[in-house]
Amino acid sequence: MFDLSAYNTFNLTVFAKDGREICSKQDLKEPVSRPYIILGGGSDVLFTEDFDGTVLINRIKGIEVSKCSNGYKVRAGGGEILDELIDKLLDKGICGLENLSLIPGTVGAAPIQNVGAYGIEIGDFIESIEAVDLKDGSEHVLGKDECKFGYRTSLFKEPEFSSYFITHVTFVLPDCFKPKQNYAGLQSVEFKSPRQVRDRVIALRNEKLPNPAYVGNAGSFFKNPYVTTEIYEKLKAKYANMPCWQQEDGSYKLAAGWLIDKSGCRGIKHGQVGTWGNQALVIVNLGRAKPHEITALAKYITAEVKEKFLIDLVPEVRLYGKNGEIAWDQI
Repeated sequence: MFDLSAYNTFNLTVFAKDGREICSKQDLKEPVSRPYIILGGGSDVLFTEDFDGTVLINRIKGIEVSKCSNGYKVRAGGGEILDELIDKLLDKGICGLENLSLIPGTVGAAPIQNVGAYGIEIGDFIESIEAVDLKDGSEHVLGKDECKFGYRTSLFKEPEFSSYFITHVTFVLPDCFKPKQNYAGLQSVEFKSPRQVRDRVIALRNEKLPNPAYVGNAGSFFKNPYVTTEIYEKLKAKYANMPCWQQEDGSYKLAAGWLIDKSGCRGIKHGQVGTWGNQALVIVNLGRAKPHEITALAKYITAEVKEKFLIDLVPEVRLYGKNGEIAWDQI
């Protein structure tokens, strides 16, 4: 059995049938039988039970930087730690990704969820992605548009592309600093350098979010829900201070953390699990939690939000059972 304790930031004691660290494309030449799972840092996953298959851990390293007409091209191995990449680039005077500072996980995993924070998403800066299809060993290069980036989703979450192992990601980053400050926590500060933005983002995240090195968690457990104008207007009439963001299509994105908080679920504890006191959107392992305790609390939270607001929350984290990824309604 392969111990997954070090490969999931919930710090759950779970096991896989087998596990392999992938350090190069050559390591992918060896056939992999299903079921299998591809992991980076395990920061956006919840194992609901032991996995009866092989876990492939992305450890492909390397950073290449070159100048281009509109800035810099950065090609990074999928196993690079995203936050470490951002820090190294700032040391070289290359900015653009600083709003994503301190997001846990790897470069290869980030595009799958199209991770985002403080007003930007990683897909905004991706030029192309290199991947190996584990079904037949074929190599592919996909451009940004082919990746179908959306809110916490991408092409790689579609079943027919779940066999794509991301080996490298190429970013195009600007050659001049223009801070992105549309997030409230950044609007009141005058930033003179991208390093100042990074420092501010790190401070904000540390204020609100627990460090998984000390408190097991997978960051934001639920996605922010989108609602129609009609639903938004009804809610806004009742809750004048409700945070929301209008979208280009006329819909509104609501803050899942606010909904959870107003449903009485911030800082609650059920057995060995709970929600974080400074951010209700985060479910935490309080010590020796079992997977079923986390899913039970998550189901309780969704029921409370549904009863109060008539809104369905769905997880942002990816859920894995005995045979692979499972849907929320299968639990």
